[in-house]
Amino acid sequence: METTTDAPSFARSRRQAAPQDPALIWGPLASLTDAAATAAGSGSVAITRGFDRNSRRRAKALRDLLGERGVAAIELTPAPGSERLVADADVTVVVNLIGAGSWQPYRIAAKLRAAVLTPKPGDGPADEVTRDVIALASDEGRRDVALSHVAVRSEEPASSRMVLEHDGGSLEVPGGWVTITVHEQALRVEVGGRDIDEQVLTTGRVRLEVFDAPHRLVRDELPIADFEGAVTLSAEPNGLLVRPV
Repeated sequence: METTTDAPSFARSRRQAAPQDPALIWGPLASLTDAAATAAGSGSVAITRGFDRNSRRRAKALRDLLGERGVAAIELTPAPGSERLVADADVTVVVNLIGAGSWQPYRIAAKLRAAVLTPKPGDGPADEVTRDVIALASDEGRRDVALSHVAVRSEEPASSRMVLEHDGGSLEVPGGWVTITVHEQALRVEVGGRDIDEQVLTTGRVRLEVFDAPHRLVRDELPIADFEGAVTLSAEPNGLLVRPV
């Protein structure tokens, strides 16, 4: 008598499901994975994402696909403190899943001297884009980056003073304020203060030190801290590389 035996259900459950096509999750996912894995080399990938469900799902899928290729990935969000996750990591490329509405992926990439990968805006070819940035360095060696400008304002102009050192010279400004932008691979420094007319300087590097009162430092549009002591700012030509894939 012929008999047939079905495989036990627990055996069937052990069979691995066929890998899902990345394009079914999100169209650009496959090309982003290929480009990130290639650019990472022996380093890791920072994945910047938002808080919405789609962004979380895409980031997880990208991280899993990179993991299958032996590439480490770290997810970052715009939440305060998230950037600390890459403080000691060898990040060689940043993937922007947030979109053009946030500067965070670009600033982190410039700070880490890594390229940014972003989905192409359409089906046609898209060129790489580079731009100059402003590097900020503390006397202790901490590094930061601004994409648009850095501004410092005294909270007590009547008692504060500011000293700028640039190109071998020094300028002391009572009750001073300064706004620094980058243009054509140089810093444009607008400075003024109590009883001093506004001046505009052009230099590649400037050291700024404040005295006698609290000051506020603003990087791009974000106040990052009460500012005390000194910071050195320099122009970094082509400090940001954005690569659409």
